[in-house]
Amino acid sequence: MLKRISCILLCVLMLACTLVLASCNNSEDESKPDVSVDAETAGFLNEAKHWGGEKVNILTFEKELYTFADCEIDPEELLDEPVNDAFYERNALIEEKYGIEIVGCFPEAGGDYIAMLRKDMESGLNEYDAICAAITYTAPLATEGLFYDFASIENGYIHYNEAWWDQPLILDTAINGNIYFISGDAIVLDDEATWAIFFNKDLVKTYNLEDPYQIVRDGNWNFDTMHELIKGVDLMHGATKSYDPAVGDQWGMVVQSYDFLLFMQGAGQTLVDNTGERPKFRIDDARNIQVFTNFTNMVYDEQNVGIADRMGYWADMYVNEGKIFENGNALFMPNSISIVNGEGLRNADIHYGLLPMPKADELQDDYTTSVNVYRYPVFAIPTSNVSKLDVTCYALEAMAYYGKELVTEEYYDRTLTYKRFQDDDSREMLDLIFRNRTYDLGTIFNFNNGGGDGSLYFYTKLIGQLSTDIVSTYEAQKDNYNSGLQSFIEQCYGE
Repeated sequence: MLKRISCILLCVLMLACTLVLASCNNSEDESKPDVSVDAETAGFLNEAKHWGGEKVNILTFEKELYTFADCEIDPEELLDEPVNDAFYERNALIEEKYGIEIVGCFPEAGGDYIAMLRKDMESGLNEYDAICAAITYTAPLATEGLFYDFASIENGYIHYNEAWWDQPLILDTAINGNIYFISGDAIVLDDEATWAIFFNKDLVKTYNLEDPYQIVRDGNWNFDTMHELIKGVDLMHGATKSYDPAVGDQWGMVVQSYDFLLFMQGAGQTLVDNTGERPKFRIDDARNIQVFTNFTNMVYDEQNVGIADRMGYWADMYVNEGKIFENGNALFMPNSISIVNGEGLRNADIHYGLLPMPKADELQDDYTTSVNVYRYPVFAIPTSNVSKLDVTCYALEAMAYYGKELVTEEYYDRTLTYKRFQDDDSREMLDLIFRNRTYDLGTIFNFNNGGGDGSLYFYTKLIGQLSTDIVSTYEAQKDNYNSGLQSFIEQCYGE
């Protein structure tokens, strides 16, 4: 979702939306609150209301788990850190103006927030009014009927079709017309979990390569053009290419198994098609097979592409992957946006930039990318929240709207663009990356019959043998995957 809109356009859009929604509320659904705003709250679509100091308790990640996890829901104090302080000011505004105190409920280190929510609901304590947690861990609770459908909540306080909520998420993860998950400008970890291509500007100059930024602008950033750049960087000090960062061999790209999935999603190839009446697997579709073949022509180039999982113990090799890039010895490395906050890149003596995931080929219209489902956070409201449902919805909407107004620019401009990437080109690339994310039920729900790996791991099964045989690999897993999908359909579609 693009989180930056010009001020003039925003004012026009918000005024138009306010007039339209007010008209709809008056003519179609008298039970919904009348939308009225004053100059001070122009753009915030909810009726101005003071809730008398109500607390909204949001269960979320442990504080130390990720950068910004400690502040995006409930920052404790001003710290002279732009993002933290922007969140603090947002919450202070909501508390002062609307009488709502946002309370973050954080597990202890290593705590299981999903288990905490289940226990809370089963016990009847109902301490948690909402949850903000990784989508793949949260999703199973939706199939069990433990979350509200945002589209059916009648108070009208959450305007999930507005720009401060991630619209592709809502579209791609709708289940039988129901919306169980929302995410957007209320937080920043959604952007942190988004995948992109990091590239070394110094190597582009050293090897006199074509400017990747311009390739993207021209619409030609795809597997083939990426592979040509990859082949342009090749340096080894021994008889074979080493994955030991200390050796100093140079790679066109370093990757790990999870990247395979993100490359395919960036190429517009989800595991599951959720656009029809019922979701269905599409792994054996002709287009998916064609794209995967094109992709493997690039990524199975053993001389120029180092796959961490094939280089030894996976944990050590993932560390080596990062060090190779940080040492200036890889042209490309896919990863989540969050790594810019890590010590490795912050201390690296290299100049690097950011690119969207490449297209499959010239047939693909738009750049798109996906997310790390283990880290991408979504909001959901447990059905045990009855007495505080209205104030919870009002609070989430305020967090998202005022997050857009107060937080997004601090995170987007000051923290990412100029503090981490330090160039205007990367700002342009961030616009492309965040504008068109895609989400896949096959990765979120990891469909399987309860035995063995699920659909989330489909592409990792092909890596060990550098296999391109996507058809037979899928045939071997087809019953397993479809059994899990059928159980999902029975739970969510009643059949």
